[in-house]
Amino acid sequence: MDSISQLVLGAAVGEATLGRKLGNRAILWGAIGGTIPDLDVLSGFFLSELGELTFHRGISHSLLFSVLFALLLGWLIHRFNKPTSLVTRKEWQMMLFLAFFTHVILDCFTVYGTQVFAPFSSYRVSWGSVAVVDPLYTIPLLLSLIITAFIIRTKKTRRVVNYLGLALSTLYLLFTVYNKGRVQKIFENEFKAQNIEVTRMMTSPTIFNNILWSCTAEANDAYYVGLYSFYDTVPVKFSKIEKQHTLIQNIDSDHTITSLRWFSDNYFCIEKVDDKLFFNDLRFGAYFDKEGNNTDYIFSFLLEEHEGKYEMVETIIGPPKDQEQEYIDNFFARIWGVH
Repeated sequence: MDSISQLVLGAAVGEATLGRKLGNRAILWGAIGGTIPDLDVLSGFFLSELGELTFHRGISHSLLFSVLFALLLGWLIHRFNKPTSLVTRKEWQMMLFLAFFTHVILDCFTVYGTQVFAPFSSYRVSWGSVAVVDPLYTIPLLLSLIITAFIIRTKKTRRVVNYLGLALSTLYLLFTVYNKGRVQKIFENEFKAQNIEVTRMMTSPTIFNNILWSCTAEANDAYYVGLYSFYDTVPVKFSKIEKQHTLIQNIDSDHTITSLRWFSDNYFCIEKVDDKLFFNDLRFGAYFDKEGNNTDYIFSFLLEEHEGKYEMVETIIGPPKDQEQEYIDNFFARIWGVH
């Protein structure tokens, strides 16, 4: 999830666990705790672009980190923070664990993938029921937190308001899981109706909403990508994307390629444009014109080959710079079922 959502969730957790003793300082400490796992983005200062990509949502988003770092940091805060001596070491540690682990769980609801079991397993948990940015999750939690901050810490109303925000945000997450089940069935029925045989498929909501959903399904030599809005009144239109995996060599042994395949969960196609080689992660969908022709990809990696080995030199996210407004307008129109 986006950083603001994680910060607000951590702040609400801090208030729920330590608010009665610390007041608004609990909100601050919780916000810090909810942000800490995402500090793995600082790895970009030390790692290659590929290394940063595979390191993000790795060990800092694991259950092991949530336990061990909560124990260590909780002990340090209790040891050196005398003004908050009312809070015991165990209470600090519990608050931090909950701030870390709720961060991890929230990330699991997105399609990106989270290494909950690192370093023992590289398996990436991805439920794909909510977009990485979804205002309907964040805004109620943020509003309840703002109101909470203006209520005296000893008042019961303060706890009620904070718990209400947590309850609403949690119910919304459960609602997105229900939505995903509905959408999954719709796409499955559409494939059957259109006589398209696929071996596997994945669905996820598009950015900022839970109304317009993307589906990427794999067949033997191609992928089928389609969009469905709950406001649609016509059948899903699937676009066929050729895999073109033969454009690269050593697909099972090259370090860069195997890393990108792991990252994309093997939902990828290869594209060559003007002698440039692109690895396109299809989990995040693609851009299409009004006729349904594929024009670009949402998440791509530019590759260079040197002596039979590949190097990832650039990550490309979002539409081309000169077409951003057009894609944005089309996207919001598509949410409401306009084809």
